[in-house]
Amino acid sequence: MVLNKRILREFRENIGKYLGLIILVLISSMLIVGFSDSTDCIIATGEKAALENNLEDGEFYVSSPLNSMTLEKIRELGVNIEENFYVDYKLYENQTIRIFKDRKNINRISITQGNKISETNQIIIDEHFGEVNNFKLSSNLIINKKNFNVVGYGAAPDYTNILQKSGDVISNPKTFGIGFISEEDFRNLKNKSYSYVFKLNGISADKVKNIVSKNSTMREFVKISDNTRAIGYINDSKTNKNVSIIIGCVLCIMIGFMISMSLINSIDQESPIIGALYSLGYIKKEILNHFMILPIIVVSIGSIIGTCLGFDIEDAIGKATSDTYVLPNIKRIYPPYLIFIGVVIPIVIVVFINYFIISKKLNSTPLQLLRREKKANKLNTIKINSFGFITKFRLREFFREIRGNIILFSGIFMSTFLLVFGVAINSAINEYVKNVKEETTYNYMYTLKFPIEITENKGLEKSTFKNLSIYYKDLGLDMDVVLQGINEKSNFYSFSINDDDPGVYISDSAKDKFNLNVGDNIILKDKSENKVYNLKIKGIVDYKLGLNLFMNRVQLNELLREDKSYFNGYLSKKPLDINNDYIYSETTAQNLIKSAESMTSMMLPIVIVLIVFSSILFIISMYLLLKLMIDKSLQSISLIKIFGFNQGEINKLYLGSSLYTVAFSTVISIPLALKITKLIYPNLIANVQAYFSIVLEPQDYCFIIVLILFSYFISNMLLRRHINKISLSEALKNRD
Repeated sequence: MVLNKRILREFRENIGKYLGLIILVLISSMLIVGFSDSTDCIIATGEKAALENNLEDGEFYVSSPLNSMTLEKIRELGVNIEENFYVDYKLYENQTIRIFKDRKNINRISITQGNKISETNQIIIDEHFGEVNNFKLSSNLIINKKNFNVVGYGAAPDYTNILQKSGDVISNPKTFGIGFISEEDFRNLKNKSYSYVFKLNGISADKVKNIVSKNSTMREFVKISDNTRAIGYINDSKTNKNVSIIIGCVLCIMIGFMISMSLINSIDQESPIIGALYSLGYIKKEILNHFMILPIIVVSIGSIIGTCLGFDIEDAIGKATSDTYVLPNIKRIYPPYLIFIGVVIPIVIVVFINYFIISKKLNSTPLQLLRREKKANKLNTIKINSFGFITKFRLREFFREIRGNIILFSGIFMSTFLLVFGVAINSAINEYVKNVKEETTYNYMYTLKFPIEITENKGLEKSTFKNLSIYYKDLGLDMDVVLQGINEKSNFYSFSINDDDPGVYISDSAKDKFNLNVGDNIILKDKSENKVYNLKIKGIVDYKLGLNLFMNRVQLNELLREDKSYFNGYLSKKPLDINNDYIYSETTAQNLIKSAESMTSMMLPIVIVLIVFSSILFIISMYLLLKLMIDKSLQSISLIKIFGFNQGEINKLYLGSSLYTVAFSTVISIPLALKITKLIYPNLIANVQAYFSIVLEPQDYCFIIVLILFSYFISNMLLRRHINKISLSEALKNRD
């Protein structure tokens, strides 16, 4: 069609506008494809490794090795069961490596660098532990007074998240890692902890559990579906993917309305030409198709480039997940559905929005178009006579461009939300680190396999620990919690529970994580002994360090049917001289603080990306939308230049109101974005064994406002340049 020859001219004349739209579409497609492909690559790699390396169906921990009769009973069910004994060996004061023997059947390891174990005195360690602590290939580790040569880095399917205890909040490769040595070397190690893994082969896990609980003292029983060490990366990755798709689609919708504004502006400017074309025999469909071609080309270019870049940057996006989880070398995949989502969906959204809006705009008769007749804006009837000239002018402009201002608000809200979300993540982690430092009043926490009597003093206190689980509906599975019995006048906690008080008190973190309140009943499961406790919450205590529940130690012992003086742990200011054979786990305050602080550096790249991306989105969306409004007033601006208005006065008339729009939008957007962040953030960290409260400090608000104002002044500066370039001759064009 001859009419389409003007498309290239239109693109050249408004290249800034269309490049801005291309960048926005590019960013939205890149966001969707990058996060989605990163998720798919990570999950595909993890699931492939789980299948190839025969990932367990479950595991359990016992106080002593199972006898041959118990093992035979389990095998008679048709279940494959193997020893998974380990030794926690201290390399240095605050550095522990968990050593397993090399696996032959269940939970085999993937070699990511180096070689497999071929002889004694060789060790394979996890890659994160090796890299962070500078244990390079061919270096030596001294274990049990023997030199072990690091021959490879490996990834174990049951330890993708290398937590020392299942209730730990986050892994810290600086202080804890895993390693594998030959069976012969492992046999010579002492202080073993006893664990077994199994493959069910279609048999119920409860049958295995019943046999083990009847024939041994079981400390913990974990099905693979509840094992966040093994499969936690799946939920983490899927959540990131879902959020990115939602944000990307919302951006596409906003872009669709921005394009519709541009097209409506073009139709208003060229309505006499369109009316003439109608009179010459062109039909509405031909005109509509003509106006749709350039938006489709623009969106296609942006979405294709964005999709390609999304595939290219998936490795960088997935780094936050791969830095947390130890997986085999991640292989890239290119799912066809992502090409559809990245390229086709933005085009469909934009075409759908614009087709109906432009179709409605072209419903006018040829005579109406030739006369530039427009429907009266009801907002123009609002009386504003009591204001001064400049204020009245700004208000009239605001009401005249109400649709554009609504879209501008949505753009500001989107960018503000991303900015608030990034700052809130950083603030939540900093708050958690502060709480860890303030609330960790002990230096050492010991959990014992059985009581070892040591005389208590001000720096040493007995405690009873019971690992239980509670159903967490956000994940749809059980989550580990610790029920802790403390002394009546504890030196390590800011609260006290009397000896005659049988009530359960929950920490702030547990209250917020599980949405519990005083008076609620909670069902706690003891999976090791097949017991269920239905307890009523008596109070909430000021403790934000973990998902802890508290009782008086005497009362907890009675609940567990133990002697009143029973205990299985110590809180201490100094290290205790206890044989490692008797220690189930040891936690130091220094390790807790280091683990918490490692989250800050881990999340910093994501925070920076969100802040930078939100600023770019703010500048581009505001520039494009205000430029569209200015372009609708080209003749008016040219005319007032002829009347002698200087540049400052013109900017004051046409750009002055934008500051109020931005200020109003910011005032509304920040609390609204914060509220949405508080709603969705718990789902993003649902599988983390802690609760992160979203609280913005005054300095956070100042940072957000300063960044928004900085972005505003950049876009405002670009718009001033655009107004300066408007020629006086514009006033003489297309005059009726």
